[in-house]
Amino acid sequence: MREMTEKEIRDFISEWRWGTILAVDGNKPYAVEVSYASDDDYIYCGSRPGGRMAKSIKSNSNAAFKICDSDPEHKKWRAVIVEGIAERLVKKEDILFFTRMLAKKMGRSENSFDALAEKIASNPDESNSIRIPIKVMSGRTNWP
Repeated sequence: MREMTEKEIRDFISEWRWGTILAVDGNKPYAVEVSYASDDDYIYCGSRPGGRMAKSIKSNSNAAFKICDSDPEHKKWRAVIVEGIAERLVKKEDILFFTRMLAKKMGRSENSFDALAEKIASNPDESNSIRIPIKVMSGRTNWP
């Protein structure tokens, strides 16, 4: 096993499409698997509007995002974690930026999630869209 370089971590974040958002719900940890998008500065993701994760992030913005991969026999694996303060996206333009990046990452047309972004932006108090800065990160792998 070895530490991943920053370039390997950023490449993995950019390459992968699925991860786990981790937050604190009261005094208990809480995690949800989600699709996500990223740019050079943030990981963008979301969960059910007004749901447990959205409420957790609203009351305690400390969060982490975990991405893992392995071959079927677990002979090769890699894992990355990004930790930071989650910022809730409540402005329509920020939500559209996230959902359009996500649509492109998923191989869909850029505007595929515009209706969803409109719905989220219409009730910003319940917004489930967040971004976490890609500043505090680490990764390990047993790949060469």
